Amino acid sequence: MAEWRKIPEAGTVAGIRLLVLVARAFGRRIAGWVLYVVAFYFALIRGTARRASRDYLRRIGVSASFANVVRHLQTFAQVSLDRMFFLTGRWESFRFEHTNHDGLVQAAKSGRGVLLLGAHLGSFEVMRCRAKELGVPIHVVVDFSNAERINAVLRSLSPDADTRLISLGEDPVTAMLEIRAAIDRGELVAILGDRQPESSAPDKQDKAGSRDKADPQARLEKPDRPGKPAKPRVVVSRFLGEDAAFPAGPWLLAHTLRCPVYFVAGVYTAPNLYSLHFELLSDEVRLDRQEREASLARYAQRYASMLETYVRSAPLNWFNFFDFWSRP
Repeated sequence: MAEWRKIPEAGTVAGIRLLVLVARAFGRRIAGWVLYVVAFYFALIRGTARRASRDYLRRIGVSASFANVVRHLQTFAQVSLDRMFFLTGRWESFRFEHTNHDGLVQAAKSGRGVLLLGAHLGSFEVMRCRAKELGVPIHVVVDFSNAERINAVLRSLSPDADTRLISLGEDPVTAMLEIRAAIDRGELVAILGDRQPESSAPDKQDKAGSRDKADPQARLEKPDRPGKPAKPRVVVSRFLGEDAAFPAGPWLLAHTLRCPVYFVAGVYTAPNLYSLHFELLSDEVRLDRQEREASLARYAQRYASMLETYVRSAPLNWFNFFDFWSRP
């Protein structure tokens, strides 16, 4: 089951706005002290996040102490707050490192279109905003259903924050057409590929379509039969020493688009420093008709292995605070 959808969004709009005001008035350093208090508080009261953090830290070989759980949550809070600086163009207090940026620029200039596959690792926002500054604008496929409050605040700070965002929303057909059009124009489209979709079991109260409405990955897939909601698919890959379920949707999408696929991450590596990584996963995704599932598994494992490499290099940047290894 997609446990992450059950986790309520933390914080009130007023609380989030207060943090933003502190950051804008006094800077990131003072705001960082406030964030430590916030992280400590949530480590105490949010049992699901605390247990998930400890389980993850053990898997990664880091002490699962309460202090490290707080540091983990504080890193998440800091990266979330930094989105405000990126969206409002306040880059002066940050430093950036780039891996294979030239390769991405060349791919963008090739005219083929590029699919960027990210994860809840570090900051997706810094990758999007920084790429725009470097002349490589990116369309981002988004689902705001689990973070409506913070995204509402950020949009109020930057009216053009939704520029080049493709919302899955209530109309998946329109989203697919926008994705296809962007790729056909030779542009870049980014999507997150680490969270498994909702369980394929129909909801007892709404068997016809409630699950399909809630699940962005299912909305990217074709229905099994006309009039039936699409069944979300997962592919099992080895990740941090155990099998984990990843969404199949991005790979089915890549197969349809027939364009290069890059792994991307914006990792918070030190105070004020972000490392942006772009690595080629496949020049073109082709799912063999006779061995479709095996082909799908190979691509997904390539992504999971690359994701694990970056997770191990920056362990506190992993922002999936739920039982990631639970199976659908």
